[in-house]
Amino acid sequence: MKENTKFLLEPILNSELILVNNARKLKANPDLLNEEFLDEIHSLQEEYFNLEELNGTGLQKEKRVVRDRLKKISMLTFTYRNTNIFGSMVNMMADKIITRPQFSNYTFKDEMKSLALQHIFKYTWKFDPYKKSEITGQYISAFAYISTIIFNACIATINQFNKDQQKNKAMFLEHQKLVHRDSNSSTYGPDFEEVTRKIQCPNLKEEELLNIIKSTTIDSAIEFWIPETYRISEKEHEFVIKYFYNISIRRIKTCTK
Repeated sequence: MKENTKFLLEPILNSELILVNNARKLKANPDLLNEEFLDEIHSLQEEYFNLEELNGTGLQKEKRVVRDRLKKISMLTFTYRNTNIFGSMVNMMADKIITRPQFSNYTFKDEMKSLALQHIFKYTWKFDPYKKSEITGQYISAFAYISTIIFNACIATINQFNKDQQKNKAMFLEHQKLVHRDSNSSTYGPDFEEVTRKIQCPNLKEEELLNIIKSTTIDSAIEFWIPETYRISEKEHEFVIKYFYNISIRRIKTCTK
C-alpha cells in the first residue's frame, strides 16, 4: 500500500482518530479493552484504499459501506496497540498546511508545526465522529477537524511572534531612552508630579549606578540624577526595568550634592 496516499483518506484518518481517543479512555478504564475487530479494521482500511485507487464512478456505494462499517467497529475497539499511524497522518497534514501561501514566507515553521502537534493531541479527544454539521447536515470530517486545529495553531504562532516583536521593539525603545545623552531631560521612567526622593550621583564610575539602586529601598517614587556622559550598562538597564513605575533616571551636565 502507498502509505502517503492512504494517510490522506478521510475514512482511514477518522478510524485512526477514533482508535487514539479510545486508547485514552482505555488508560482510564482498563475494563474497556476490546481488540476483537483489529484485524477487520486493518482489512477494511486496505479495502477502502484499494477502492479509492480504482477511482471508479460506480464504486461510491461500496466505499460508503466500507466507510460506515469501519467507523462502527472502530468505535467498538479499545486497544493499547500503537502503530504510530495517526502520528504519521497528522505530521503529514501539518507539513502540507504550513507550506500554504499565507504561511510560506515565515521563518518559524518548526514552531508552527510544534504547536500544531501539541494542540492536536490536546484537543482531538473532543472529536465526535457521529456529530453532524448544523450547516451541511453531514458528519463532521476528521480531516477538516484536524486541519482547523493545525491552521489555528499556525495563526496563534504568528500572533505570538508579532506580540514578541512588539515587546522587543518596546524594550529597545526604552533602552534607547535609557542611554540618551541629552542634558536636563528625563531619560527613563515617568516624570513624577511628586517625588519622594532625589538622589544625586555626580561622579559615577562604570556600573556604580547599579550598586546605588540596589542599596536603595524602592518603595516610592525616586529620581536618580546621573552625569550626562554616564553610559547605562545592560545589567543596570535590566534591573531598572523591574522598577519602571517607581524610578526615573535623569541626566544633567553638572550634578551637585
